[in-house]
Amino acid sequence: MSFISLRFAGFVIVCLLIYYAVPKKWQWCVLLAASWYFYLLTGVNRIFFILFTTASTYAFALSLEKRNLQQKQYLKDNRDRLSKEEKREYKAATKKKQKWLLFACLLLNFGILVFFKYADPVIAYFNLFRLSTFGITDFVPFLNLMLPLGISFYTFQSMGYLIDIYYGKYEAEHNFFRFALFVSWFPQIIQGPISRFGELMPELFKAVDFDLLRIRSGLYRIMWGLFKKLVIADRLSSYVEASIAMREGYKGIYLLLAVFFYSMQIYGDFSGGIDVALGVSEMFGIRITENFERPFFSKNIAEYWRRWHITLGTWFKDYIFYPLSVAKWMLKLSKWVKSHISEGLGKRIPLYLPMVIVWAATGMWHGSENRYVVWGLLNCFFIILGTELEPLSLRLIERFGLKEGGPVLKLYRVFKTFWLMAFLRVFDISAGVRAGFETIRDAFKDWGSFTWDVVFNELSLPAEEFRVAVAALVILLSVSLLQRKGSLRERIFKLPVPAQWAVLFSLITLVTVFGSYGMGYDAKAFIYLNF
Repeated sequence: MSFISLRFAGFVIVCLLIYYAVPKKWQWCVLLAASWYFYLLTGVNRIFFILFTTASTYAFALSLEKRNLQQKQYLKDNRDRLSKEEKREYKAATKKKQKWLLFACLLLNFGILVFFKYADPVIAYFNLFRLSTFGITDFVPFLNLMLPLGISFYTFQSMGYLIDIYYGKYEAEHNFFRFALFVSWFPQIIQGPISRFGELMPELFKAVDFDLLRIRSGLYRIMWGLFKKLVIADRLSSYVEASIAMREGYKGIYLLLAVFFYSMQIYGDFSGGIDVALGVSEMFGIRITENFERPFFSKNIAEYWRRWHITLGTWFKDYIFYPLSVAKWMLKLSKWVKSHISEGLGKRIPLYLPMVIVWAATGMWHGSENRYVVWGLLNCFFIILGTELEPLSLRLIERFGLKEGGPVLKLYRVFKTFWLMAFLRVFDISAGVRAGFETIRDAFKDWGSFTWDVVFNELSLPAEEFRVAVAALVILLSVSLLQRKGSLRERIFKLPVPAQWAVLFSLITLVTVFGSYGMGYDAKAFIYLNF
């Protein structure tokens, strides 16, 4: 069931009516039933995967907690009998058992994710190896697996919870069905955000009274998300697809426009879907984590990734980057490099090596093709390059008399970051690594051959569609600038009530009249469903 459908709207309305009608102690049960029903609609066989992740994580978390409690009780009962060394050995033995439990659950669940994402690519490489090395043409058949809905998001969310239990950050949830709701909450199952247990659980299980203002606020958020998705992202997608497909014939500014439009498309598509998820959750009185913070105003790539897909970035930072940077083997490697190669390089090892691993993993999370790994490593390269060149940059700023934090320098940095990220995103829409680099190269060739007639008549963006897209992008930019001073919705709610409803109906009209729809008035699928 697509977020962008009347069927989904009807589903949410029915759920809201039941949710606010039942006694408050049963509200969470309505949410669980709605979430499981929503998932069942994607296919009965696919629900077994999310149930497996739910059940295995639930069981392993309880087992981890049980060993913690056993350890505390044992040490308490034997505190006078055991020596410090014996206590230390007992704790180490318990920790070792817990590590194996953690590793087993992580292996099971990430193994399922990796299998679905990489089984066919591995078969393809295996067939290619046999053909090129031995000339064998008896190919292993592809499995043609379809990713279960939201598997990346619910797997990461569940494994984050398990790791937190391992480190003793939270007590394990003992009610299976309550935990199942945390894993499967339907607005965020499609493309996130990736919530943390301590943030989402209190929201899901609190008693909520009906509040028309909250409903209206959620509707604002939903309509703004639909505006970004239907009026901007889906409208620009045809031009992006056509220009990339016909790259050999249309270079220069045609490709430069495609690079720009794709940045707008993926932002409108992804952040628009997140807005819908946050808006629907808000109608139920549930606040979930923000996933975007005006990323196109970032002044460097590191800042950009602190503002884009925030929950994924913090997941990798907390559960991979930090543990790697302080791991014993990492510190030993750093010490050895300091002693035998270079003091400066040794200091950088615990920072840069985990960063490379994280960005390679980020690329693999986005897709199984090697172009995604290259995309991730290029992001890592430019972050490291920016960090290393920062002292030189500051000296140049001082030498030329520029003011740090001044508007000119800010504008330059924002412009530079936007276009660097836009060109790196070319690998999303290219057929491979080589095609990606060729597209970047071709964007700077044959500028003199550009005409708007080609854009309007040959590259799937008619003049009237182009004008709507430009107007929508101006609205998007204006809203982003206004949000620098805080929530725009909060300022709208300070207006007279008739003005508030006028703004809402204007937004609904914009989406209804200018939204770009496909066959049968269905919107295009969200891009991040593929990730």
